[in-house]
Amino acid sequence: MATELYPSSYRCDCGEELYFFESTVEEMKKMSKNKRVHLGEGKHTVVFYKEEAIEIICPKLKKCKIID
Repeated sequence: MATELYPSSYRCDCGEELYFFESTVEEMKKMSKNKRVHLGEGKHTVVFYKEEAIEIICPKLKKCKIID
């Protein structure tokens, strides 16, 4: 499972780590109240829904990984 690293970073199962500004993640969480929103860094994308990060889309593993 992908991992959320406090406060605004994420680690995919493939070993890639994604780093974002805390204010950017907070804004994405607010925007995701009623719809899915995507935040990408390179080829990986974090998906937010209902104010939570729910998955990472990974091109290396060709799958979506649920965030633990």
